[in-house]
Amino acid sequence: MTRTSEERTAARYEIERRLAPHVDERWAEAFVIELRLLDVAGGSLGAALAEVESHCVESGESAADAFGDPVAYARSLGLPPQREGRWDAVQVLGPVGTQFVGLLVLGWGVSSIVLARREGGADPGVEVTFGMLALLVAFEVAIMLFYRHSSAVLRSVLGRPVVSVVVLTGLVAAVAVGAVLLDGVLVTLPAWPVAVAGALVLVGGTAWSLVQARRGTLEDPILSPVPTAGAVDEERVGKGAGERLLSASVTWIFPLLALASLGATWLVAGR
Repeated sequence: MTRTSEERTAARYEIERRLAPHVDERWAEAFVIELRLLDVAGGSLGAALAEVESHCVESGESAADAFGDPVAYARSLGLPPQREGRWDAVQVLGPVGTQFVGLLVLGWGVSSIVLARREGGADPGVEVTFGMLALLVAFEVAIMLFYRHSSAVLRSVLGRPVVSVVVLTGLVAAVAVGAVLLDGVLVTLPAWPVAVAGALVLVGGTAWSLVQARRGTLEDPILSPVPTAGAVDEERVGKGAGERLLSASVTWIFPLLALASLGATWLVAGR
């Protein structure tokens, strides 16, 4: 069943309508996004939004009339960014990096097995090239750079999405071409152990991501400083629809890619 326009709008502005019902939802959304890009903690963000809500209720003014442009006002608050913990980078990048390595290694092993079977080979092997290692290193460096400069990258994506897609496509193509051209073989490994190792690494990374999602390790919910009387603060016990979708996408994107690539390899190379 397709969702109506009203349902999509309600899901998009779920947090804004819940915490600041008297503030224009588009103004509140831009305000929240800017504070998120400034890496302001959810509690501080919720308090700032509550102040805007309180002023609008008491004065009868709109947020735009009282505070002006939401992005400029968010920047003018000078709220401090969150402090980075010692293991934050590992918690954020670990599952994704592990899943990517597992996806590639599994693909290399299975493709070698399928090709050897088609050619009648009894002992399939994976020829590990300079390009394959370069591909692994390039991805790990890329996610580290994104983690360190995520605000700048996201600003570029939100501000100029078409240019960002073109640049990203060009970078991916360059890395892929480089991986193909660097075809010098470093070592040949038996394909079955490589495939099994890749599958185990992929499963391990997915399990790691699922545990984090269940425990809320990476969550930073936007919390109202004054919960509604007689009600549980819903932001503490549940995510918005967008956050749930994002969490599920991050967790399952690599397993789904693995299934798709294995199926494609079997259909194309296995004939």
